[in-house]
Amino acid sequence: MENKSILVIGAGAVGSAFLESSIGMFKKIGIFDGDIVTKSNLITQPFYKECDFSSPVSKTAFAIKKLNSFGSSTEYKGYERYFTEKDFETMKEYDLIADFTDNINSRLIINEGCVKEGKAAVFASLNEKEAFLYFYRNSACFNCLFRNSIGHVKEGCESVVSAPEKEFVSFLKENILEFASNKAEGGQIILFNLSNKKVLSSMLKKDNECEVCVKHMTKKVEDGFLQVCSSGIKFSYGKHIDLKKLSSVLPGSRLYNEFLIFNQNNKSVLISLDGDFLFTGYTKEEAGKLITSFVS
Repeated sequence: MENKSILVIGAGAVGSAFLESSIGMFKKIGIFDGDIVTKSNLITQPFYKECDFSSPVSKTAFAIKKLNSFGSSTEYKGYERYFTEKDFETMKEYDLIADFTDNINSRLIINEGCVKEGKAAVFASLNEKEAFLYFYRNSACFNCLFRNSIGHVKEGCESVVSAPEKEFVSFLKENILEFASNKAEGGQIILFNLSNKKVLSSMLKKDNECEVCVKHMTKKVEDGFLQVCSSGIKFSYGKHIDLKKLSSVLPGSRLYNEFLIFNQNNKSVLISLDGDFLFTGYTKEEAGKLITSFVS
């Protein structure tokens, strides 16, 4: 992970525990939090126990000072404010976004930024019974999950009554590092039972009516310079395509090294590993619909 960067949004119970456990793991860590440290924080956030309460100090400033004291090669950058839509640009500096916030409104804003900027993300929550992790990378977004959860998605860490256990912190760190190193797919939900340590996981499918990622995909189709030429219709997605995964959901498609060919009703599509498409026999509207289904 020495060449990876991560933006940690929320330095509360889970966020501060992760920061302390990941010293020296990343090339750069950004810390986003607008709170100041209070004595009441110490019950669930022992990370701040050395804080001098003689004057107000932000969680971000304290965290950076403490983490730098360990002398690791990691670069720390602080943002002493709450994350809003204006901060989507900040995401571009980082490879991975980690959401440790404690309310749904913040999570939905962060999710929209990740979808808009094409950033991989992990959304983590903790309550008295279980831990919840959701991983996003070109998959169903957090809003897909929330809009179909019927209120079952916890708002964050509002139920935490004690500091996160070591087993959970290790579990959190290991899963985030695995995801950051591209060893785990996006769209995965993981639940960790704090009492019996059992792990349950499942994959989330994209909601075709999601107001966030479906709108984003439509925009991407428009931005891909869909054009009609003598050889057919060309489109450049601008991102790496997992051809092996795509071929598994396209019956009759054939994989040739860095290309995938799909034939249907005397029409064909040639797709490259780099995200370039060539449609033969399709109208521009048909090609647009297929692209949306392929990249979602």
